[in-house]
Amino acid sequence: MDPSISTTVALVESNSNPCGVQLVNVNAVNKSSDPMDIVELAKQVQKADEFTRANAGSKLTVIAEQIRFLQEQAKKVLMESKRNADLHHAACNLVKKPGHIYYLYERDSGQQYFSIISPQVSLVTSIIYMRGTQDNSTSPSFLHR
Repeated sequence: MDPSISTTVALVESNSNPCGVQLVNVNAVNKSSDPMDIVELAKQVQKADEFTRANAGSKLTVIAEQIRFLQEQAKKVLMESKRNADLHHAACNLVKKPGHIYYLYERDSGQQYFSIISPQVSLVTSIIYMRGTQDNSTSPSFLHR
């Protein structure tokens, strides 16, 4: 600080006996202080500002992480609800009972349907092929292994 530049600060007026009652020790409150105390006070205020910014930044970081987590949860909920809607709208020619296993298939046309036959069973137990008959029509035949 340049000593040639002087700055005056307006202080609150001192009254040792407001309304006739002494509230504080006048000697302890009205003492002369070193001008460097103001510099120290300014440094403390600056440190407090930096701490406040850092604290706010860390809180905002936590909030940003929470937002990302909530976005992921919302995405999972939406995917699960779409899957449930697809399952509820799949064609089904049987009565679904709790505790039973049903397999979801999709035809070439895009139609989804439920079956009680698993993919492994349908591929291993029988192979469907079409063979020509005497009148050139086709009929399914089964080969059992």
